[in-house]
Amino acid sequence: MNIRWHLLGTGTAVPIGRGLPCNALKVNGDIYLFDTGEGCQERLFKAGLGVVKVRAIFISHLHGDHFFGLFGMIQSMHMLDRDKTLYIIAPDSLRQILITLQSKRIDSLGFNIEFIPIREGSVVYSDHHLSVKPFSVDHGVEAYGFSIEAKRRHAIRKIVYSGDTRPCNSVLEEARGADLLIHEATFTSHMRDEAYRQGHSTSLDAAIIAREARVKRLVLTHISSRYENGYELYIDAYRFFKNVIVGEDYMIVFP
Repeated sequence: MNIRWHLLGTGTAVPIGRGLPCNALKVNGDIYLFDTGEGCQERLFKAGLGVVKVRAIFISHLHGDHFFGLFGMIQSMHMLDRDKTLYIIAPDSLRQILITLQSKRIDSLGFNIEFIPIREGSVVYSDHHLSVKPFSVDHGVEAYGFSIEAKRRHAIRKIVYSGDTRPCNSVLEEARGADLLIHEATFTSHMRDEAYRQGHSTSLDAAIIAREARVKRLVLTHISSRYENGYELYIDAYRFFKNVIVGEDYMIVFP
């Protein structure tokens, strides 16, 4: 079974240099999205993935840079004659936004949307490829990370996506033994106070969690536009965890 994690947008709220947060997990021919910042659908097309094969979309929290791309994507799916159910897994307050859009009859979709509100501590979605369990993180609003178990031949690959968060025990516990940890690293440790004030982590924080959790590989994402390249973040993290990669837009990682 072919499992690939596509980093389509690795930036923060202002898309200077990097795209807004968007990640695609491709398992064989099916695609699962984790956050859909503005421009996500364009990046899916540019990466050769498209939107029709997206089975489920997971939204970590309702800050605009993590979900505003959802609505254009739904429209594109309709225009491309999608007919299969789309699963959207997100904080429950997104449900009302979707209901409002549908009630205004902006468009009549040719497919069903099944909304699944996030409930912490249990699997919220599973199919023949994977299962996904959300967990609360510390971002100042209702926010979640996701623990993903993807089937690969007779083995399981564990992938953990932190979403936006300050360093917290829930990420550490969920990441234990993971094959891949995708952790936000908005700033280096030189800006730790600013990171925490904004509800974010540093590259050093991510490295310490990866080391404590004994993950196999760490990928840093959600990088502030103040950094022209990833060198500073890499050095900041490498001191504490060697198998670290600074994510770049359109990078593909194999768990």
